[in-house]
Amino acid sequence: MHSWRIRLFSAVLTVLFFSCGEKERVPDGILTKDQMVGVLSELYVMEQKISTLGVKRDSLNQIFGVIKDEIFKKTGVTDSAFRRSLNYYMDRPQTLEVIYTTLIDSLNLREQRLISGGEKK
Repeated sequence: MHSWRIRLFSAVLTVLFFSCGEKERVPDGILTKDQMVGVLSELYVMEQKISTLGVKRDSLNQIFGVIKDEIFKKTGVTDSAFRRSLNYYMDRPQTLEVIYTTLIDSLNLREQRLISGGEKK
């Protein structure tokens, strides 16, 4: 009598085990996590730099728009690919958290390098 329950339980465990190991295939045109970190890092650094210019908000937005386009050219990413990718990852909060954790680590490392480079001079 318990034999069918054991078989069912075993089958369910087997399916769960193999399905948990599968990674979701990222659609074409979506940036990798590393690419997202690279673009976001450049955008945040540039946004921080232009925010210290002491100009009005409207002017900052215009400046950032031009610089953002330059960052996309530099990284080889289009604005639409970036937006599509951001939307894709926003629908996957755990993956987005990994991206932002990596981004924070990258920005902290960048800051440490700037500080230690400044102390050597």
